[in-house]
Amino acid sequence: MGLFVSRRRSREIHRQSRSVAEARLWRYAPFVILGLHIALALLYNWLTPFGNNGYANTPDEGAHFQYVAYVAREWRLPRFEGYAGVGYEAHQPPLYYFLAALLYHLVGGAGKGVRLLSTLASAGVVWLVWLTLRRLLPHRPEVALTGMGFVAFLPMHIAIGSAVGNDALTNLLFASVLYLLTPHPNPLHKGAREYVILGVLVGLALLTKATAILLLPVVVLGLLLKRRLEGASWAQFARATGVALGIALLLGGWWFIRNALLYDDPLLQKTFLNVFAGTAKAEDFLNAGWSWGKYLRWVVNWTFRSFWFAYGTPRTANTGVPNFLPFDGVYLVLGAWQLLTLIGLVLALRGLTNGERQAEPTRHSPFAIRYSLLLGAFTFALVLLSFLLFIRIFFQAQGRYFYPALLPIAVFHALGWDGIVGLLPARWRIVAHFCLVLFWLLLAIGCALYLNG
Repeated sequence: MGLFVSRRRSREIHRQSRSVAEARLWRYAPFVILGLHIALALLYNWLTPFGNNGYANTPDEGAHFQYVAYVAREWRLPRFEGYAGVGYEAHQPPLYYFLAALLYHLVGGAGKGVRLLSTLASAGVVWLVWLTLRRLLPHRPEVALTGMGFVAFLPMHIAIGSAVGNDALTNLLFASVLYLLTPHPNPLHKGAREYVILGVLVGLALLTKATAILLLPVVVLGLLLKRRLEGASWAQFARATGVALGIALLLGGWWFIRNALLYDDPLLQKTFLNVFAGTAKAEDFLNAGWSWGKYLRWVVNWTFRSFWFAYGTPRTANTGVPNFLPFDGVYLVLGAWQLLTLIGLVLALRGLTNGERQAEPTRHSPFAIRYSLLLGAFTFALVLLSFLLFIRIFFQAQGRYFYPALLPIAVFHALGWDGIVGLLPARWRIVAHFCLVLFWLLLAIGCALYLNG
């Protein structure tokens, strides 16, 4: 009898020790991943020559830095004069450049020091992915860690986070808005303050990059879905939407009014077309005998590759042609993995309800996850539409243009991978999640080897 009790106590102690170890793992693992992302961004920063407009991993960095240096000297907005004056990035909204100008003085004008603002922003995106998935799946930290690892070790995201430019801050503000629109399990979390913060974030995004206009319909749909989830009235929805959009336009609308007064072009679309008339355009390929099908295949090829990683070298810097990884097998593996996660996403969505129907959606139900995925898919669709309209005129096959939707992309991939590993025995599922994070880390380290060319 005593031996039986002793064995039972031993098993209980072992079980408790394992629970404590797992709790520590989930507590510290996200900080380790965040720290590794920052360390890799610093490594990419150190390895990449500064200020080259033709490097795909630091796109238009020289022109962005020219804008930063002007603001640091003058502390006023520049006038866009194309390639003359302050440079061809002077059409960009000003928020990033004024923030970078502050850092410019702190680091004594060192370009690689100014890059640290982008590193801070990219790290923010990594952390928001973790928080979003923890909110959606509070009892599945391994899924959140997979999504976080995907963004933290995505080589091109690290590269953008180690370059002077407004992309990283734009991505952070998009992720912040989407996180705020993610259903919160605490019913007390709602209120007017939430909509004020939402409006401020969208307004700041409008002052960072014109792409942020896409956030206006995203906010409307997000609040509409939240109305359904919370059972709010249409009057409450109208009030919340009015507060959020009103503050956003009040904060960021003056920039478009300024453009209308200075250039008679609020979005600077006509001005942009005139200034960059000499750059590669779709019609150049069509006039050379290409079909639309061939042109689009070329765009898809370059865009897919550069989504993962593209880099520049002194030999190719003046041509604007990106360098890709020399092994096509890497891209084939990544493409196959994406198809696999798409299948897994379908499996994961089917498994959320476990075959049960719920009469009403709640913040704790699978409906909350599905609503979040719907909002993420809508955001991705808007970014895709914007990209298609852009490449219909200009040849700009760059995967970084999809990074405003990086948070939902990470959520899709994490849930998709979880759907696949759900087919494995239970004891191997967490191992599979960690193996994928390790794969991303090794990919990021491997890509760093190409940056010192």
